Amino acid sequence: MEQKRDERLKWVLLAVLALIWGSSFILMKRGLFHEGRPVLSPFQLASARLAIAWLALSPLLLRHWASLRPHWLPLLGSGVLGNGLPAYLFATAQSRISSSLSGMLNSLTPLFALLIGAFFFRQQVRGIHLAGVLLGMAGAVGLIALGSADGLPAWSMHAFLPVVATVCYGASANIVKHKLYMLPAAATSALALTFVGPAAVVLCFVSGLPATLAAHPHGWSALGHVALLATLSSALALVLWNVLLKRTTALWASSVTYLMPVVAIGWGALDGEELGAGQLAMIALVLGGVYLVSVAERR
Repeated sequence: MEQKRDERLKWVLLAVLALIWGSSFILMKRGLFHEGRPVLSPFQLASARLAIAWLALSPLLLRHWASLRPHWLPLLGSGVLGNGLPAYLFATAQSRISSSLSGMLNSLTPLFALLIGAFFFRQQVRGIHLAGVLLGMAGAVGLIALGSADGLPAWSMHAFLPVVATVCYGASANIVKHKLYMLPAAATSALALTFVGPAAVVLCFVSGLPATLAAHPHGWSALGHVALLATLSSALALVLWNVLLKRTTALWASSVTYLMPVVAIGWGALDGEELGAGQLAMIALVLGGVYLVSVAERR
């Protein structure tokens, strides 16, 4: 009975994370633009996102501060790779590519989680694993080459930035699973953000965020979307993600990104973005590759 409840909890966590993180791309778009016109810069959005997320989880620091010193190195890796760098990479990318494309490329996370686990954490890799990786990579390259069909450039180097971010996510997932498994999920989340949150607060002022809020008529509205993004996607979801990692493998937990493109595409369609047949075919390749990896992992 206990095993069945744990299994149900894993699937519930997976679905909730897919919904939250799948919605993060449209929230980033709302922070960057108002009716197609720029509001916040990518640097301002990412800095505000990290700062607000850290402040939201900061009350937990009083309870878990003692765990920082003995585990500072993996916490630093998790904070920088799982939160800091991806926040800036995705915000910069989405200033030039669509939210749907960002969501699709994010589905590469399980593939990189597998590769990093194999090379650095001695995770076993079989032929079906490699087949899934190659198939997923082919789909990702196709998505980048085709771009989006919503009026943005068909080719943009910015489409590589989410791919780099998924490498960071894959590394962070393995660090949490193999090096921070002994810490409570809330402790891991709050302490990891401590390595990037205070710097992000400073960068909010360096980037001119207060001046933008004072001068732009839609500045506060954009910041409201960023605050929602931070509290849900970077604070609450981070804790839930670490809870999921405690109960399963890094690869299985990363499979939340299988479902995120569906959510992101749904939001993109509601927001007027269009998808062509080529993009749909590449999505099928990405998800097919990830599915092969998941089958191999279950076996």
